[in-house]
Amino acid sequence: MPLPDTMFCAQQINIPPQLPDLLKSFTKAAIRTQPKDLLQWSSAYFSALSNGECLPVKDRLEMNTTHKTDTGLTPGLLKTLHKQVLSLHQDQTLYH
Repeated sequence: MPLPDTMFCAQQINIPPQLPDLLKSFTKAAIRTQPKDLLQWSSAYFSALSNGECLPVKDRLEMNTTHKTDTGLTPGLLKTLHKQVLSLHQDQTLYH
């Protein structure tokens, strides 16, 4: 005989007050960045967030080009990568 589904009431579920803002920021960042692999990008986003590192987020939404030779390298992606590399370099110089 299967076990009955556990029922929870609103008082039993504790939602941290900062969760809605965190999810809103994440959603906006995902829309702006338009990652090709959302799962991989999400992992990188929350890993950087939890470690206090520079987030892999574009400053603004960029329209994709339709050229067959498109490498996917856009000014926004270059700027994001530059911020991350600069952040890593600054962290390394602090510890050495």
